[in-house]
Amino acid sequence: MKVSFEELDNEIIYRIHDFDSKYEPILKMCFYQNDGQGYVKKYPAKAKYIEKMKKRYSEYAETMFDQLGYFTEVPWESGLQKFCSMVRDSNIDWWLTGSCATCIRGVNLNPHDIDIMIDSKSCSELTELFQDYLIEPIIDTDGWLTKDFGVIFIDVRIDIASDPAPILDNPEPVDCGPYAKNNLETINWKGYEVKVPPLQLQLNVNRLRGRLDRVEKIEDFLKN
Repeated sequence: MKVSFEELDNEIIYRIHDFDSKYEPILKMCFYQNDGQGYVKKYPAKAKYIEKMKKRYSEYAETMFDQLGYFTEVPWESGLQKFCSMVRDSNIDWWLTGSCATCIRGVNLNPHDIDIMIDSKSCSELTELFQDYLIEPIIDTDGWLTKDFGVIFIDVRIDIASDPAPILDNPEPVDCGPYAKNNLETINWKGYEVKVPPLQLQLNVNRLRGRLDRVEKIEDFLKN
């Protein structure tokens, strides 16, 4: 796998090329676009710390995609501990969602990344705090399912999203939508107080996505 960058029309283009075909489904899953010469993503050239991000992305892109494809170990606990440690004394309003939020309750779902939700007011502070670990800038999504989105890499990929849109909870509440945000529970994990959505929401999401093995594990946990 090769990584390169181009600047065009005030945008920085991240390009992945010369890669093994096993990575193609992962690149599509991460919303990269095929332009005939590889898979690309575009970001504002004026994004703060973009040069640092390019350097870290070059260093860790292949490791990240290996983890996302389960081609290598995914040290999510290490990454989450480091994240928790760094935000502990900050003013960042955050909560954990996705499979890691289920795992810290004691249900093993084998995550391939970490999903963090924040308040959009915390984007600037988080950018400053994680300037050496960002690989994609936290930017306005211009009408996507969350207001902002960006990516950190600390041992593992950490997706950062803000202000979930109401459409996420249609037709029923999910573990990363406004309902979840307004009904968070607190779990003590390795000495950190971590806010997570109700487990029932994560059961609903996995059932909706047909992840029956995860549904069975969560149902067993709820019964016990």
